[in-house]
Amino acid sequence: MIGVDISDKSIKIAEVIGRKKTTLRTVCWSPLAPNLIRRGVVQDVPAVIAALQDAFKKCSPVAISGESVVASIPETQSFVRILEIPVMSQKEMDEAVKWAVRRHIPFDLDRVYLDWQPVGAVRGKRKQQYVIVGAVQKGVVDPLLQVLDGVGLRVIALELEVQAIVRSILPLGAVDVHGILIVDLGATSTNIIFFDGGAMKFTSSVQVGGDDLTRALAHTLHIKPSVAAEKKATIGVLEREGEEDVAYALRDATNKMLLQIRKVVREMTTQLQGDQAVRAIVLSGGSANLPGIQDVFADVFPDIPVQMANPWVNILAEGKDGKMPLSAQDASHFVTALGLALREVEYI
Repeated sequence: MIGVDISDKSIKIAEVIGRKKTTLRTVCWSPLAPNLIRRGVVQDVPAVIAALQDAFKKCSPVAISGESVVASIPETQSFVRILEIPVMSQKEMDEAVKWAVRRHIPFDLDRVYLDWQPVGAVRGKRKQQYVIVGAVQKGVVDPLLQVLDGVGLRVIALELEVQAIVRSILPLGAVDVHGILIVDLGATSTNIIFFDGGAMKFTSSVQVGGDDLTRALAHTLHIKPSVAAEKKATIGVLEREGEEDVAYALRDATNKMLLQIRKVVREMTTQLQGDQAVRAIVLSGGSANLPGIQDVFADVFPDIPVQMANPWVNILAEGKDGKMPLSAQDASHFVTALGLALREVEYI
């Protein structure tokens, strides 16, 4: 299966093969010109088709072999809710989900694609079932499908970005995993996902990411954005002799970002009931590679362990040497694409 993750700034593709022994076959990456996609919405279908075709030419270590694709819909452009409803027939659940969603979304249901699926086991004497509900405006989905069709791909599904992230970094069927807060740090936005007892219980996003840190550093030190990006990647928030100003500026900007994340977590805690406390924080996404970022999270979220995501948790190494085709640090950029490509494995 091929996972295609198209964001505002780049295209990331991953292909996995095998079912019982799933291995990563190849990955592809290509930048996107500015404004071809804005906040996850395709603005120029022919240009994005050309960019996707170009991305398929930049695969390593081998070319893509399949044509079946699962592509992502960004959390920023989707309505996502985790609902707890009584177990009932498929038809009754369809109607129950529609009524529940109608109370939350600010637009007519005729203008959206709506889907849902059970997550987690039936629980309690009242036999309640958690379902994840996704609604996306047709104006977001239709041009994306035009792009994928224009490249000649067979689209198996479009999936919410948060679902792919969870599938990529948590063990498949992880019903015994409790209290995990996943913070997926991208270039322009950050996804926040709370996973507990085999199901996502909360998702949200904030419109801040690694690019904001780069801009803050460039503004504070009066340097070019390209220089700021390099210093961010190599120095981060770690204080090094002669580069203390870089660490200070980035730590200040990162703290401001984390305050937004902490606000969302507090809102989540208010919404969730029972003893669903955050027991651990897992960082993923390309901007999680900022040197020293775990220390900043530890300051903002004291007494909660913070660790980096393992993008290989559900993928085996291929070949006799047992090596992956890219490092764990590089793989952090492909978390969503890997999760999309693993969809077939999960459902089998």
